[in-house]
Amino acid sequence: MSDASLAFCFGVHNHQPIGNFDGVLRETTEHAYHPFFARLKARPEIRMTVHCTGSLLDWLRAHARPTFDLLGEIVASGRVELLTGGFYEPILAILPDADKRGQIERLSEFLKAEFGVRPRGMWLAERVWEPHLPRALREAGVEYVLVDDRHFALAGFEPDDLGGYYLTEDQGETLGVFPINQRLRHLIPFADVDKSIEYLGERRGRLPAVTVVDDGEKFGGWPGTHRLVYEEGWLDRFFDRVLATSWLRPSTFADVVDAARPAGRIYLPTASYQEMGEWSLPEDAGRALEEAKRDLGPLEGGARLAGLLRGGFWRNFLVKYPEVAEFYWKMQRLSRAIERARRQRPDDRRLIEAREALWRGQANDAYWHGVFGGCYLPHLRRAVKSALLEAEVGLAAAVGESLALMDGDVNGDGRREIVVRTRALSVTVNPECGGTLTEIGALGRRHDLADVLGRRPEAYHARIGGGQADGGGTRSIHDAPPEKEPGLARLLTYDRFRRASLLDGLFEAGGELDAAEPWPASRLALGEAVLEAGVEERDGGVEIALRHRADGEPGLDLVKRLVIRDASVSARYRLAAPSGALAGRWAVQWNLALSAGDAPGRYLTVPGHPSLGSAGRLATATEVTLVDEWLGLEARLAWQPTAELAWAPVETVSVSEAGFERLYQGLALLLTWPLAGPAAELAVTLTVMER
Repeated sequence: MSDASLAFCFGVHNHQPIGNFDGVLRETTEHAYHPFFARLKARPEIRMTVHCTGSLLDWLRAHARPTFDLLGEIVASGRVELLTGGFYEPILAILPDADKRGQIERLSEFLKAEFGVRPRGMWLAERVWEPHLPRALREAGVEYVLVDDRHFALAGFEPDDLGGYYLTEDQGETLGVFPINQRLRHLIPFADVDKSIEYLGERRGRLPAVTVVDDGEKFGGWPGTHRLVYEEGWLDRFFDRVLATSWLRPSTFADVVDAARPAGRIYLPTASYQEMGEWSLPEDAGRALEEAKRDLGPLEGGARLAGLLRGGFWRNFLVKYPEVAEFYWKMQRLSRAIERARRQRPDDRRLIEAREALWRGQANDAYWHGVFGGCYLPHLRRAVKSALLEAEVGLAAAVGESLALMDGDVNGDGRREIVVRTRALSVTVNPECGGTLTEIGALGRRHDLADVLGRRPEAYHARIGGGQADGGGTRSIHDAPPEKEPGLARLLTYDRFRRASLLDGLFEAGGELDAAEPWPASRLALGEAVLEAGVEERDGGVEIALRHRADGEPGLDLVKRLVIRDASVSARYRLAAPSGALAGRWAVQWNLALSAGDAPGRYLTVPGHPSLGSAGRLATATEVTLVDEWLGLEARLAWQPTAELAWAPVETVSVSEAGFERLYQGLALLLTWPLAGPAAELAVTLTVMER
């Protein structure tokens, strides 16, 4: 064996999503961040790297000052390198360049002000790499970045031969790239310490440096890891072995860059870590990839071959989840508008605050879904959307707009949308999807009442109901997840249409309709119908006249007239049969979300005040109000003539690091009117009120 030493670049990436609960942050700080920093302080010979997102550092400074100061103490010792990154941990590749630079510079300036260091390297959120990044990162002062060895494998490199750092470029701007070793990521801290040292020993003499940086939460915050890492002493044993291994040299990334030449040049394809690529695939393709990996497993070299299977492209999440695409495109529109306004008034405080809110609305966790991701988690989506609404309010105040109207393809799907902002609401109307509403932003409370994620198939749903059991011990996040409650398979029902409001349909006269998913029983459903639309500004609001003719059986002429003014959205329907008389029932569905389902202070104003997570039915009614005392918000629906009201929760089954779980997304409300005669006129109004 060679006597050469091996630089060991070990580090942690600490992060929490925008909108996560304070209790989660406190628990993770107590069980992971603080004890890790304390162990690091006690080992002055250890040199390593730490990255914390800006939003987490902000929280630690305000709510966990001893932990924040402890980090400052070990940084001041000169043996811990801090990495920069996007302050609110956005997926940098999808941001406008001004926001890329702005977010990175914001965190770099924070680290300089609070810890006295100017970072040279950067943590790339979710390691989402696109080839255009080097130029933007260099312009933000970044010298080197970390990605997975899988990125290199997809470029034709052998992961076992990777060490040190490489150079890439865009438009002549060069950037250092360190490959994170996947094998070590999976060994640490779940395998015995000897496994990691043996793996490193196999690379001694062949490579100048090996990199492993992974989530700091796995050192005490993931299920069972606090016991493993601290109570059972895994981290102390790990540090003991690293320091006792004479040929292993704990190093920062700056140490390596300053002492060693780059290992070569590299051009990386679009990539993220392996699981992310799998999660971004459509459901059928995701299952096909799982089957291919199983088929390769028994073959000689099968594991290596399976590792070369490529999943999807991160941006496919914006196709897979149209709800996510909605706030992505809103973010893009706001970014351009704020940047235009700031060029004229760079010192306007309202615009500076609007840009800060915009940056919070770029936080990545609500923009994708996987074991670690969160678009299924309503509180994470709500945090992002609330920040975007705050940016919208700030921009409107700065430019002096009380009413705004956009008419065209505003979300890049090739279809027409109409976006209206009044003094109180931000509303998106979709004429080519039945005249539905996919945004009802209550600007005063920064809350989108239309934020209801749909029920759709996921590749992992095939594993639900298989009788898996938790075998005890410490479970890696890469293991098969358990079911958090029995009977989840019965909830695997999928939606025909995007969860929206003002979804319309014609039904037979008899039979009880499912409030959440009535459409299988419909004679005619307009959720994907293309409606002609005329738009007019009038009396301080916007009127949209939508028309549709359904030929054949059943035939129907529809005029659906929307009025969006101040804090209300009204819809007036005129239905007529082209020949003969109307027959059956007309139903209109609203899908609305407040802050929770069964929590106290969230209820419907019908007899008994049932919760927003309940199901029920009233044979006759003319109004109902959804009340959220915690948000301080009410949504009142009133209609004419009298109709049947039915309601039911919209619940999804998703997966997180804790296992398969049921999540409340919102409440479906179905209004149903009987039809008779040659024509019918119906009306319904949503009024949003602050408590």
